[in-house]
Amino acid sequence: MNKWTLLGVTLLVAGCQGVPAPLPVILKPKPAPEKVVELPKEQPAPVKPQLALQDDAPTLGAWQNFRGEVLQMNTAQRDAVSKTLEKTPVGELQGLLLRLHPDTPYAVRFRAQNQLSEQLSRLPAGLAALLRWDYAYNQKLLESESAVKALGRLNGQQQDNLEKLQKQNADLQKKIEALTQIEAKLNQSGGG
Repeated sequence: MNKWTLLGVTLLVAGCQGVPAPLPVILKPKPAPEKVVELPKEQPAPVKPQLALQDDAPTLGAWQNFRGEVLQMNTAQRDAVSKTLEKTPVGELQGLLLRLHPDTPYAVRFRAQNQLSEQLSRLPAGLAALLRWDYAYNQKLLESESAVKALGRLNGQQQDNLEKLQKQNADLQKKIEALTQIEAKLNQSGGG
């Protein structure tokens, strides 16, 4: 029986070792979650194309926008922009476009028109084609203003001629009246 008891105790002890004992739980503090800062989802502003003497699409678009802005400017704004321009080929071309504004005096636009005519042959083809619209528009405007001035002078001359003819007519009318009175007197003296 001792053997049986010893065998039972051995199995009991061996059985206890076969069951894994629960391991001690070591609690580590959880790291604090990182704060995530959300940036507003803005699209980056497109880079504004610079004015240059090139004929790629962005540059031509920039020139088109500049021309539109110039048309919206008053004289003081155009003068202010003109004073800030650099002495570069691009700055000179900008200055010409500022001086081609329809509100600019005739003589200034005429000079700018001649300068633009010289520059068009030296510009890249696409840019020259774009600026030929300004050239053609200004040419028509100059021609119209010249015609209006010529008609004004002609109208003034004709007004002077009309006044002279009216004066001659009045003088002749007086002479006719004087001759009529002389004739009437002669008829009275001869008939009486």
